[in-house]
Amino acid sequence: MPRPRPFTPFVKANKKVMITPMELRFSIPEILSLLGLVQCVYVLVHIGLQTINWRQAIWPSLFFLCAGGAFFLDFANGYLSRFLPFYFVGQWAGWFFLPPLSVLLMTQIAQVNRLPSIHQLWILGLVPLAFFMALMGASTDTACRFPSDCPLLWDWLVVTGIAAGSISLATLSSQLHLWRALNRKKGGKERYWLILVLLFTNLFYLFFMLVSVSPIMAADQALVVRTILGLAFVYLVGTSLFRVYPQALEIRPQSARTTSSLLSGEDLFLANRIDQMLVREKIYHEPSYSRSDLARELEVPESRLSKVINLHYGKTFPQLLNERRVSDSCYFLEHTETSIKKIALECGFNSIGSFNRVFRQIMHESPGEYRNRLKENEKQ
Repeated sequence: MPRPRPFTPFVKANKKVMITPMELRFSIPEILSLLGLVQCVYVLVHIGLQTINWRQAIWPSLFFLCAGGAFFLDFANGYLSRFLPFYFVGQWAGWFFLPPLSVLLMTQIAQVNRLPSIHQLWILGLVPLAFFMALMGASTDTACRFPSDCPLLWDWLVVTGIAAGSISLATLSSQLHLWRALNRKKGGKERYWLILVLLFTNLFYLFFMLVSVSPIMAADQALVVRTILGLAFVYLVGTSLFRVYPQALEIRPQSARTTSSLLSGEDLFLANRIDQMLVREKIYHEPSYSRSDLARELEVPESRLSKVINLHYGKTFPQLLNERRVSDSCYFLEHTETSIKKIALECGFNSIGSFNRVFRQIMHESPGEYRNRLKENEKQ
């Protein structure tokens, strides 16, 4: 039986790097990988400088960290792989972790203000499982000399990685109702089409990886095409994420970011006291609570209080209170059967009309639609 052709883009496809006293030359795949790394670093810095709530930015950050790691390992392949026998496994993991991370990212894009639930994180375990399945498959070849001299292991890794990515994408079928609802929402069409583009990009990537282990494509060609696909994927996510997904990342307004240095030590201390009153005392549960009430309790002028809130939170006092009220109402809508009117009053709204209006502005759906959607998710 003929021996399978090794999938060399992970280990041997890079051309030899020529270093002379006068010049430094890189191969085309290395240049493309370096461009991808720079792009990922740029997006991560952008997130780091502008994100207020890091909990909401977990999955975008992990996606670009993984993509950046994959590009870096490809770029450094000619320098480091000779010293690390399992180097190609790191490259494989970097590229094949992207589909599961994309699924979690798409889930958050669809829901905006909600993170993927804990039970959805099992798809991240598919990649380690794929690695152990590849080891078991390659161990049947007595000619293999682990870890480096085993071409069959490289092919098994790609095949099991494709299976892991395909299973990850298949889990999106349980979220079709979210996509349909998103397409009908005002302002939701951009996110709907972004999710579709990300889905088809993942499918095309997995199809290409399958082709790359066949005799149809040479190893050097496979590496170049894969890197170009990665660049396009990262560019798509990076440029679209901040345009259609600002609520999830809670980006600071430009004016707040450029003037945040104006906050003195006393202002930061005041901001900490405001945080405590919001978190511990939940002052926003009082419908008539105003900026003057807060200024009186903190014993500071209203003008100074407004300045600190605008710079520290990047929003106005009413916006700050309403977002907290909506956040609490989401919890009650999900975990209790309390009537919507009672929830509105308990969370600090003075009428059901104002509650519905503010809730729709922030969550892009009514409280009733939000509760019904959660019930439908539990049934599936």
